[in-house]
Amino acid sequence: MSVEPLLNVLQYLLLSLWVGAMFAFGALYAPVLFRSLSSRDQAGTIAGETLARIDALGLVTGGIMTVITIMQTILDGWQALDLGRLLIAAAMLALVLFSTITVRQRLNAIRQEMGRPIDEYAEDHPLRVEHNKQHRLSRLIFSGNMALGAVLLILSALRPA
Repeated sequence: MSVEPLLNVLQYLLLSLWVGAMFAFGALYAPVLFRSLSSRDQAGTIAGETLARIDALGLVTGGIMTVITIMQTILDGWQALDLGRLLIAAAMLALVLFSTITVRQRLNAIRQEMGRPIDEYAEDHPLRVEHNKQHRLSRLIFSGNMALGAVLLILSALRPA
């Protein structure tokens, strides 16, 4: 029995889990969280903790998916579809790693330095400006990873069994 079908299913399940978690957070959880809590600061803290878990999930699933794609490429020989999938999986992994190591750490440091809710700072205060800049970058990376994940899901579904 070939290991290929098992690798395909495992990769698709892992990717679906990661992309599904990102979609659920971005489209369902975060909007309700920020609308329901009276404190944006508290909502941001909870959202940050949730994102850290989604990023950890992404690091694990992204790493496994990249290894699976390399294994599939070795088993099948280089195919354009496999190369594209490998590049996208690696890009997703690199983005979540960058976000975790740099952007999230910077956001946490800014929040620590602030010492009080962000809404208590003027819009042009340097800490708030930097926080907003890092937050925009975090959202851009998150959205990009979700889009790459959707493309990878499609490419994985098109992969011959």
